[in-house]
Amino acid sequence: MRSEQEIRDSLRSWVLTKAADRDGATITDQTALFEERYLRSVHLPELLLLLERLSGTPIDVEDLNPGDFRDIDSMVLRFCTTGATP
Repeated sequence: MRSEQEIRDSLRSWVLTKAADRDGATITDQTALFEERYLRSVHLPELLLLLERLSGTPIDVEDLNPGDFRDIDSMVLRFCTTGATP
């Protein structure tokens, strides 16, 4: 598994490529990505694959909750930290 900072940097970079229509956009680890329209529902499958790659573990879609994807902090806590809960 990559370091937490590498995961955060990768997620932030990926989000900004999907939010290309937001010139000069900056995001923090607490930016509400879907609420503020940096991401749309069509991005979710690709985001799941990215999270699986970054964490090195498969994600069971049966256990997903909307809040799991609120911001980068939520995603790292949920999918990419040791001892994350299902």
